[in-house]
Amino acid sequence: MAFPSLTKDDIRAHTAGGSFERGQQYLADGAVQSLDQTGPHTLKARVHGSNIHPYVVRIEFDADDVTAVECTCPYHGGSWCKHIVAVLLNVLERDSRSTSEPAAVADVVSDLDRAQLVALLERLAEQHPSLLETLKTERDHLSEAE
Repeated sequence: MAFPSLTKDDIRAHTAGGSFERGQQYLADGAVQSLDQTGPHTLKARVHGSNIHPYVVRIEFDADDVTAVECTCPYHGGSWCKHIVAVLLNVLERDSRSTSEPAAVADVVSDLDRAQLVALLERLAEQHPSLLETLKTERDHLSEAE
């Protein structure tokens, strides 16, 4: 994803009234349930909040900057809400992980037992619903190869 190079300070500059800090907490709590690039310059995410249904965040960008943001939450303070902040911080986190040396999957899960691996996969599938179909397809490929 060719996302503009934003910093936490850039994001904070678009917030007011504690939205940045609450967005950080939402990210830490795992509230960003999905994050998908839906077009060449558009991100769409679902963020768990106080409503029973997740809020939908849409972010448009070009090579230099975020050009538009939208959230289905009722916040209309003229600045970015905590859900938008959580999504943008998630993008920053992903970008920083992708630029560092990637860890091998085996290294990440080597100390987990079967129950912990299943719990991890269930949690990931909950956060990323399309993962379940991918897991099924890959399981079928493995079964066919045997």
